[in-house]
Amino acid sequence: MRRTGGSRSASSAPTPTGAPPTRGTTPDSRSNAPWSTGHYSMGGIWVRPEDHGTGVDGLYAIGEVASGLHGANRLGGNSLIELLVFGRIVGQAAAEYSAGLDAQRRSAEALDTARAEVDELLAADGPENVRSLQRALRDIMTEHAGVVRDESGLLEGLAELTAVEARINDVGVHPDIAGFQDLAHAFDLKSAALAARATIETALERRETRGCHNRSDYPDLDPALQVNLVWSGPGSVEREPIPPIPVEIAALMREVSTGGKLVV
Repeated sequence: MRRTGGSRSASSAPTPTGAPPTRGTTPDSRSNAPWSTGHYSMGGIWVRPEDHGTGVDGLYAIGEVASGLHGANRLGGNSLIELLVFGRIVGQAAAEYSAGLDAQRRSAEALDTARAEVDELLAADGPENVRSLQRALRDIMTEHAGVVRDESGLLEGLAELTAVEARINDVGVHPDIAGFQDLAHAFDLKSAALAARATIETALERRETRGCHNRSDYPDLDPALQVNLVWSGPGSVEREPIPPIPVEIAALMREVSTGGKLVV
Protein backbone atom coordinates (compact mmCIF):
# COMPACT_ATOMS: atom_id res chain seq x y z
CA MET A 1 0.00 0.00 0.00
CA ARG A 2 1.27 3.48 -0.84
CA ARG A 3 0.32 6.99 0.11
CA THR A 4 -3.03 8.05 -1.31
CA GLY A 5 -3.60 11.28 0.56
CA GLY A 6 -2.46 13.50 3.35
CA SER A 7 -4.81 12.47 6.13
CA ARG A 8 -3.50 11.22 9.41
CA SER A 9 -4.69 8.07 11.15
CA ALA A 10 -5.39 7.80 14.85
CA SER A 11 -6.63 4.24 14.65
CA SER A 12 -5.69 1.64 17.21
CA ALA A 13 -6.92 -1.34 15.19
CA PRO A 14 -4.77 -4.46 15.69
CA THR A 15 -1.97 -5.16 13.24
CA PRO A 16 -1.49 -8.70 11.80
CA THR A 17 0.80 -9.45 14.76
CA GLY A 18 -1.93 -8.46 17.21
CA ALA A 19 -0.18 -5.33 18.51
CA PRO A 20 -2.00 -2.00 18.08
CA PRO A 21 -0.04 0.75 16.30
CA THR A 22 0.85 3.90 18.17
CA ARG A 23 -1.97 6.46 18.14
CA GLY A 24 -1.34 9.43 15.89
CA THR A 25 1.01 7.61 13.51
CA THR A 26 0.95 8.48 9.81
CA PRO A 27 0.92 5.21 7.86
CA ASP A 28 0.35 7.23 4.66
CA SER A 29 3.85 8.71 4.94
CA ARG A 30 5.67 5.54 3.88
CA SER A 31 5.15 2.33 1.96
CA ASN A 32 3.36 -0.44 3.84
CA ALA A 33 3.71 -4.03 2.68
CA PRO A 34 0.60 -6.20 3.16
CA TRP A 35 1.44 -9.58 4.67
CA SER A 36 -0.55 -12.77 5.04
CA THR A 37 -0.81 -14.33 8.50
CA GLY A 38 -1.95 -17.72 9.69
CA HIS A 39 -5.19 -17.53 11.67
CA TYR A 40 -6.46 -21.09 11.63
CA SER A 41 -4.99 -24.57 11.82
CA MET A 42 -6.14 -26.92 9.07
CA GLY A 43 -6.29 -30.25 10.82
CA GLY A 44 -5.95 -31.29 14.44
CA ILE A 45 -6.51 -34.19 16.81
CA TRP A 46 -8.06 -37.27 15.21
CA VAL A 47 -11.67 -37.63 16.37
CA ARG A 48 -14.56 -40.03 15.85
CA PRO A 49 -17.15 -38.37 13.60
CA GLU A 50 -20.13 -39.48 15.67
CA ASP A 51 -19.11 -37.91 19.00
CA HIS A 52 -15.66 -36.33 18.51
CA GLY A 53 -14.09 -38.77 20.94
CA THR A 54 -10.31 -38.98 20.55
CA GLY A 55 -9.59 -42.62 21.27
CA VAL A 56 -8.53 -41.63 24.81
CA ASP A 57 -11.38 -42.55 27.15
CA GLY A 58 -13.20 -39.45 28.36
CA LEU A 59 -11.27 -37.02 26.14
CA TYR A 60 -13.21 -35.16 23.43
CA ALA A 61 -12.11 -32.43 21.03
CA ILE A 62 -14.02 -29.85 19.01
CA GLY A 63 -13.23 -26.68 17.10
CA GLU A 64 -9.80 -25.73 15.80
CA VAL A 65 -8.04 -28.27 18.01
CA ALA A 66 -9.87 -31.15 16.26
CA SER A 67 -9.48 -32.49 12.73
CA GLY A 68 -13.12 -31.53 12.35
CA LEU A 69 -15.29 -31.59 9.27
CA HIS A 70 -14.05 -28.68 7.17
CA GLY A 71 -10.86 -30.16 5.74
CA ALA A 72 -8.80 -27.60 3.85
CA ASN A 73 -11.61 -25.02 3.99
CA ARG A 74 -11.04 -23.47 7.40
CA LEU A 75 -12.61 -20.04 7.06
CA GLY A 76 -13.20 -18.04 10.21
CA GLY A 77 -16.94 -18.48 10.74
CA ASN A 78 -16.98 -22.23 10.12
CA SER A 79 -15.74 -22.99 13.62
CA LEU A 80 -18.74 -21.24 15.16
CA ILE A 81 -21.13 -23.64 13.43
CA GLU A 82 -18.94 -26.57 14.38
CA LEU A 83 -18.88 -25.52 18.03
CA LEU A 84 -22.64 -25.13 18.14
CA VAL A 85 -23.35 -28.50 16.54
CA PHE A 86 -20.59 -30.63 18.03
CA GLY A 87 -20.52 -28.72 21.30
CA ARG A 88 -23.95 -30.15 22.02
CA ILE A 89 -23.04 -33.63 20.75
CA VAL A 90 -19.79 -33.72 22.73
CA GLY A 91 -21.47 -32.36 25.86
CA GLN A 92 -24.06 -35.12 25.75
CA ALA A 93 -21.45 -37.80 25.03
CA ALA A 94 -19.18 -36.60 27.86
CA ALA A 95 -22.08 -36.49 30.32
CA GLU A 96 -23.17 -40.01 29.39
CA TYR A 97 -19.61 -41.28 29.70
CA SER A 98 -19.18 -39.68 33.11
CA ALA A 99 -22.57 -40.91 34.37
CA GLY A 100 -21.62 -44.46 33.42
CA LEU A 101 -18.54 -44.50 35.65
CA ASP A 102 -18.68 -45.81 39.20
CA ALA A 103 -15.70 -43.58 40.08
CA GLN A 104 -13.74 -40.77 38.45
CA ARG A 105 -10.43 -42.57 38.12
CA ARG A 106 -7.22 -40.67 37.39
CA SER A 107 -4.00 -42.24 36.22
CA ALA A 108 -1.30 -41.86 38.85
CA GLU A 109 1.26 -42.51 36.13
CA ALA A 110 -0.11 -39.68 33.95
CA LEU A 111 -0.12 -37.28 36.91
CA ASP A 112 3.47 -38.21 37.78
CA THR A 113 4.54 -37.64 34.18
CA ALA A 114 2.87 -34.21 34.11
CA ARG A 115 4.45 -33.19 37.43
CA ALA A 116 7.86 -34.36 36.23
CA GLU A 117 7.54 -32.26 33.07
CA VAL A 118 6.67 -29.16 35.09
CA ASP A 119 9.51 -29.78 37.55
CA GLU A 120 11.98 -30.34 34.71
CA LEU A 121 11.11 -27.03 33.07
CA LEU A 122 11.18 -25.14 36.37
CA ALA A 123 14.68 -26.50 36.95
CA ALA A 124 15.83 -25.59 33.42
CA ASP A 125 18.63 -23.02 33.57
CA GLY A 126 20.07 -23.14 30.06
CA PRO A 127 21.31 -20.22 27.95
CA GLU A 128 18.44 -20.23 25.45
CA ASN A 129 15.66 -17.64 25.81
CA VAL A 130 12.14 -19.04 25.45
CA ARG A 131 10.64 -15.96 23.79
CA SER A 132 13.54 -15.71 21.35
CA LEU A 133 12.92 -19.30 20.27
CA GLN A 134 9.20 -18.57 19.90
CA ARG A 135 10.06 -15.75 17.50
CA ALA A 136 12.47 -17.98 15.59
CA LEU A 137 9.80 -20.65 15.23
CA ARG A 138 7.24 -18.10 13.99
CA ASP A 139 9.75 -16.82 11.44
CA ILE A 140 10.44 -20.33 10.15
CA MET A 141 6.77 -21.10 9.63
CA THR A 142 6.06 -17.72 8.02
CA GLU A 143 9.00 -18.05 5.64
CA HIS A 144 8.72 -21.70 4.68
CA ALA A 145 5.20 -22.96 5.46
CA GLY A 146 3.05 -19.97 4.64
CA VAL A 147 0.33 -19.45 2.07
CA VAL A 148 2.34 -20.74 -0.94
CA ARG A 149 4.71 -23.65 -0.35
CA ASP A 150 7.14 -25.77 -2.32
CA GLU A 151 9.34 -28.75 -1.54
CA SER A 152 12.66 -26.89 -1.32
CA GLY A 153 11.21 -24.30 1.05
CA LEU A 154 9.52 -26.91 3.23
CA LEU A 155 12.73 -28.97 3.46
CA GLU A 156 14.68 -25.87 4.40
CA GLY A 157 12.06 -25.06 7.03
CA LEU A 158 12.29 -28.61 8.39
CA ALA A 159 16.06 -28.30 8.75
CA GLU A 160 15.73 -24.97 10.57
CA LEU A 161 13.00 -26.43 12.79
CA THR A 162 15.28 -29.33 13.75
CA ALA A 163 17.91 -26.81 14.85
CA VAL A 164 15.36 -24.93 16.96
CA GLU A 165 14.15 -28.19 18.53
CA ALA A 166 17.73 -28.91 19.64
CA ARG A 167 17.98 -25.44 21.19
CA ILE A 168 14.72 -26.01 23.11
CA ASN A 169 16.58 -28.59 25.19
CA ASP A 170 18.79 -25.77 26.52
CA VAL A 171 16.16 -23.21 27.52
CA GLY A 172 16.19 -21.35 30.79
CA VAL A 173 12.90 -20.92 32.63
CA HIS A 174 12.87 -18.25 35.33
CA PRO A 175 9.58 -17.50 37.12
CA ASP A 176 9.67 -14.17 38.92
CA ILE A 177 7.58 -12.00 41.21
CA ALA A 178 5.12 -11.46 38.33
CA GLY A 179 4.31 -15.16 38.18
CA PHE A 180 4.95 -18.19 36.02
CA GLN A 181 4.62 -16.65 32.56
CA ASP A 182 8.03 -17.98 31.55
CA LEU A 183 6.85 -21.52 32.31
CA ALA A 184 3.66 -20.98 30.29
CA HIS A 185 5.71 -19.70 27.35
CA ALA A 186 7.98 -22.75 27.59
CA PHE A 187 5.01 -25.11 27.33
CA ASP A 188 3.65 -23.03 24.44
CA LEU A 189 7.03 -23.28 22.67
CA LYS A 190 7.16 -27.06 22.99
CA SER A 191 3.59 -27.44 21.72
CA ALA A 192 4.19 -25.01 18.85
CA ALA A 193 7.31 -26.91 17.76
CA LEU A 194 5.30 -30.13 17.70
CA ALA A 195 2.54 -28.54 15.63
CA ALA A 196 5.12 -26.99 13.30
CA ARG A 197 6.74 -30.35 12.57
CA ALA A 198 3.36 -31.98 11.94
CA THR A 199 2.44 -29.13 9.58
CA ILE A 200 5.66 -29.25 7.54
CA GLU A 201 5.89 -33.03 7.31
CA THR A 202 2.28 -33.42 6.17
CA ALA A 203 2.64 -30.47 3.75
CA LEU A 204 5.59 -32.27 2.18
CA GLU A 205 3.52 -35.44 1.83
CA ARG A 206 0.57 -33.68 0.19
CA ARG A 207 2.04 -33.14 -3.27
CA GLU A 208 -0.92 -31.25 -4.69
CA THR A 209 -2.86 -28.03 -4.26
CA ARG A 210 -6.11 -28.51 -2.35
CA GLY A 211 -8.20 -25.86 -0.63
CA CYS A 212 -5.95 -23.52 1.34
CA HIS A 213 -2.95 -25.85 0.93
CA ASN A 214 -1.10 -24.35 -2.03
CA ARG A 215 1.97 -26.10 -3.46
CA SER A 216 3.54 -24.01 -6.24
CA ASP A 217 5.46 -27.09 -7.43
CA TYR A 218 2.23 -29.15 -7.54
CA PRO A 219 -0.46 -26.66 -8.64
CA ASP A 220 -3.10 -29.27 -9.57
CA LEU A 221 -5.50 -31.38 -7.54
CA ASP A 222 -4.50 -35.06 -7.21
CA PRO A 223 -7.55 -37.36 -6.86
CA ALA A 224 -5.33 -39.99 -5.22
CA LEU A 225 -4.70 -37.58 -2.35
CA GLN A 226 -8.34 -37.16 -1.36
CA VAL A 227 -7.38 -38.66 1.98
CA ASN A 228 -6.68 -37.55 5.52
CA LEU A 229 -3.00 -37.42 6.42
CA VAL A 230 -2.52 -38.72 9.97
CA TRP A 231 0.68 -37.61 11.71
CA SER A 232 1.67 -39.76 14.67
CA GLY A 233 5.10 -38.36 15.44
CA PRO A 234 8.26 -37.30 13.61
CA GLY A 235 8.51 -39.03 10.24
CA SER A 236 5.23 -40.90 10.68
CA VAL A 237 2.59 -39.81 8.13
CA GLU A 238 -0.15 -42.24 7.10
CA ARG A 239 -2.95 -41.87 4.56
CA GLU A 240 -6.42 -42.50 5.95
CA PRO A 241 -9.14 -43.12 3.33
CA ILE A 242 -12.17 -40.84 3.47
CA PRO A 243 -15.48 -42.76 3.58
CA PRO A 244 -17.96 -42.05 0.78
CA ILE A 245 -20.53 -39.29 1.28
CA PRO A 246 -23.84 -40.74 2.54
CA VAL A 247 -26.43 -41.02 -0.21
CA GLU A 248 -28.94 -38.75 1.54
CA ILE A 249 -26.34 -35.97 1.80
CA ALA A 250 -24.94 -36.48 -1.70
CA ALA A 251 -28.48 -36.00 -3.07
CA LEU A 252 -28.48 -32.45 -1.67
CA MET A 253 -25.13 -31.47 -3.18
CA ARG A 254 -24.54 -29.78 -6.51
CA GLU A 255 -21.63 -28.23 -8.35
CA VAL A 256 -21.44 -24.45 -8.16
CA SER A 257 -19.53 -22.51 -10.79
CA THR A 258 -16.76 -20.25 -9.55
CA GLY A 259 -16.86 -18.14 -12.71
CA GLY A 260 -16.92 -14.44 -11.90
CA LYS A 261 -16.62 -15.12 -8.16
CA LEU A 262 -13.88 -14.30 -5.72
CA VAL A 263 -12.64 -17.64 -4.36
CA VAL A 264 -10.65 -17.41 -1.14
